[in-house]
Amino acid sequence: MQDPTGRVVQSGTHIARIVALLEPDGTFEAQVYVRLSREPEIAETYIPVGIYSTEADALQAAEARARRAIDNHEF
Repeated sequence: MQDPTGRVVQSGTHIARIVALLEPDGTFEAQVYVRLSREPEIAETYIPVGIYSTEADALQAAEARARRAIDNHEF
C-alpha cells in the first residue's frame, strides 16, 4: 500500500494535504484533504482533483486545488 501522507500546504490556520495515488492502470489520482490546523486529521474534508498521467502532473494539480481551497475557505 502507498503512503497516503503526501505533502502539506499551510496558510495561517488552514492546512491542505495533497496526495497523488498510483492507480492500477499506471495513472495518478490527485487528492486534497483540507482542515483547520486546530482540528484533528479525522476532520479533513476530501476534495477529488482528477486523474493524471504522471505523478508530477497530479501533484501540481493537487497543489493548485489546495491553494484555491485555502484561499476560498472551502472547509
